[in-house]
Amino acid sequence: MATTSGNSTIIVTAEGTERAHFTLLVDGKKIGEGTTGSTAKDFVFKTDVAQDQAHTVQVRYDNDGYVNGKDRNLIVNEISINGKSVLPTDDIVTYDKGALDGRDVVAGQKQMWWNGTLAVEAGKSYFAGDKVAAPAEPTPVEPTPSEPTPGVPKPSGPGFYVAKNGNDSWSGKLAAPNADGTDGPFASLQKAQSAMRADPTIDTTYVRGGDYYPNNPIWLDGQDSGVTFTGYGNEKAVIHGSAQASVSFGLGGAKDVTIEGLTFTGGVANGHYVFADNAAGLTFANNSVTGGGYGITVQNSANSKVIGNQFDRTGAEAVFVKAGSNATLVSDNLIRHPNAADRGDAGIWVNGSSDVKITHNQIENSPEKAIAVGSVQTDGSDATYRATIAFNKVIDANLDSNDGGGIYLINRQQDLTGHSVVNNDVSGTTATNPSGSVASWGIYLDDWTSGATVKGNVVHDNIGGVFLHGGWNNTVTENVIAGNSGAQIGLQQDVAWSGWKGKAMSGNDISGNVVDVSEGMAVHIYGPAGVGNIHDNFYSNLDASKDLFDVWPQVMAGGGKGDLAEWKAAGYDKGSVTLNPGFVNPGADDFSLSANSPVHGMGFDHIPYGDIGLLG
Repeated sequence: MATTSGNSTIIVTAEGTERAHFTLLVDGKKIGEGTTGSTAKDFVFKTDVAQDQAHTVQVRYDNDGYVNGKDRNLIVNEISINGKSVLPTDDIVTYDKGALDGRDVVAGQKQMWWNGTLAVEAGKSYFAGDKVAAPAEPTPVEPTPSEPTPGVPKPSGPGFYVAKNGNDSWSGKLAAPNADGTDGPFASLQKAQSAMRADPTIDTTYVRGGDYYPNNPIWLDGQDSGVTFTGYGNEKAVIHGSAQASVSFGLGGAKDVTIEGLTFTGGVANGHYVFADNAAGLTFANNSVTGGGYGITVQNSANSKVIGNQFDRTGAEAVFVKAGSNATLVSDNLIRHPNAADRGDAGIWVNGSSDVKITHNQIENSPEKAIAVGSVQTDGSDATYRATIAFNKVIDANLDSNDGGGIYLINRQQDLTGHSVVNNDVSGTTATNPSGSVASWGIYLDDWTSGATVKGNVVHDNIGGVFLHGGWNNTVTENVIAGNSGAQIGLQQDVAWSGWKGKAMSGNDISGNVVDVSEGMAVHIYGPAGVGNIHDNFYSNLDASKDLFDVWPQVMAGGGKGDLAEWKAAGYDKGSVTLNPGFVNPGADDFSLSANSPVHGMGFDHIPYGDIGLLG
């Protein structure tokens, strides 16, 4: 809905898939709204604002979703304020993802993959009293350019261009062929790579829309450090794999490379769309990856970033962080059906790399683990320390396995890891044969995982809740563990992979958790009594007629598995109570705690449910 009167004119040039909707605000006040089509339109708004003063102009995207099998997105090409152009990537523009609350604020960008607000901090020069533009027609108007127009204004900085109608004999410095057909963009990524090597003033290649079928991969070495390959506006540049190229982008020795806004598809099942070795500072952002083998593999590549991508049915792991890639960030990625060709290990797998952060991802329908972190060698050669796994949403993991977890840690190096598993939501972790003998847990600390903190997670509707296997000095506290069909909490001394050996389980503290036993059982211990100190928990839905607590090989006083009283008499759960925790809607599997839950007054921290999952 455009507005037709006022002393200032604001034009939002935008487009979007599946009728993306936005609202225009000035200084927080709604001016009008618009619904986009598949081609760019000018949405014209007029409003009265104080002249010769700075104002904040906001474009708020509010109906993000997956509609008719397509991902709905809003693309803002330009914002014109009284005739002055502002690009969404200009320094005065920011993107507040999700709620307009000043959190999750990043630099402005043209493609709005998530609900959120583009905010333009427009100085008073944009609202000079003698500069008021008046469009001839106050309704959306299709642009009528004399040459093909990109989805966003042409880049302001120097760059080379690659296009389907390009020619490798041209300069590559024009986004489109000139009128007489003597110059224009390149035709191949390889030619752009060579040109960036030859020209030290240009380190960016813009890839225009279309399907590209390179016969050979792009191999980047030390000569290519600092370069960027990026999509051109909202144009969809699709890089197809081939049987002759098991890698689309290979990085060996190239530092600080950026690959952004591209689509990868058609790769071979045993290949890698991106394989980076000795490529510190790699940024892989806002790309779409479908099929093939591994989505992106980084090894010996510290301080890399894999952010804002979408991975669908990758043949192997979507994201594989291998040895030597310390301090890598894997954040805000949507991963669906990973390991589709090779059941593999996990949607996101981190091995031999420390201080890695895995945050705000959503992983759906994994045949085995969704997120896996740790070491598999007993000699410490792939030791992994201080991983942070936070604010992720895991849905339906372990679909094709009887042994695995939604979030899975492993520690065959057998020392203290310092891992943190905080504020994640894990549900639907199952097994190939759920009624058989399985080891399937929402959060699974396997094979001597020790020194980890598991706090503030919501672990519900899995086979098992939280499991500690052979490790020591772990802390499991203030989690909501509810509605799991097996045991809500499990501990086991014996590690079947190589039998019991090494340090005995001790120092594990399990306290302050909300444990709902509307399904399954409460606690199962397989091992000596000292494997865990279980105390001060909050239990709900304990059926007094059922044995819900089990410790083997001990036999409790009553001779059975035990109710809570018998369990306490055996020395467990001192200080624990039964209560109604005040779930919001457990019948709909919503186990978030209401604001007035009694546990909040008993030391249980509020879980930031709204921050879990993808940003925005």
